[in-house]
Amino acid sequence: MNDIGFLKKLYFYKNDDKEDAEKAIMKFINHLWYLSEECAAFSIFDKRLSNDTRRKMAEKIMHGTPKKESQKKFILKYEDLQHFLSKKLPLDILGNNSKNIFEKFNMSTDFLKDQPDKWKEHEGYIEGKRVVESIKVVNDTVEQGVKLMTDFNEKFTKNEEQKQFVLQVVQDYRKKFPGCSKDTLKESYN
Repeated sequence: MNDIGFLKKLYFYKNDDKEDAEKAIMKFINHLWYLSEECAAFSIFDKRLSNDTRRKMAEKIMHGTPKKESQKKFILKYEDLQHFLSKKLPLDILGNNSKNIFEKFNMSTDFLKDQPDKWKEHEGYIEGKRVVESIKVVNDTVEQGVKLMTDFNEKFTKNEEQKQFVLQVVQDYRKKFPGCSKDTLKESYN
């Protein structure tokens, strides 16, 4: 919901600065690789959505979309952006694969049978919300790791041969010492 909201703001920013807005939109839609029927189901836990939208989402998740062919993920093109943003989001992204996310994370779907205004009292909803809020965004974590490694390498040495040597030493060290606990270190020295 945050990303879709941001995309809408960028789209309307075209009225103020068309060139910059279009550049930002082009960059941003390249980062929507995660947009899928499954991930859209996460937004059912977003309290910013109206109860009416959440009720419709629950129906779609429970019953699927019999006439619609399921998509693994959506590829958004700039020329399709206006049409995409005119949809009832996230409702229109949901499909036959949306229920899979509940199975993958072992979350109950029982609460979907009740009215959304009663969900906050339902144990299945409470647990599902806890699960969704605890999920880390992997892409951010990976990018942070790459940035840390790049910064470290730049401070350590500028010589490419030395960088490769350091990486090999680290790799060998990790093989010898697979963990960082005292027990692992004791076992490695025996």
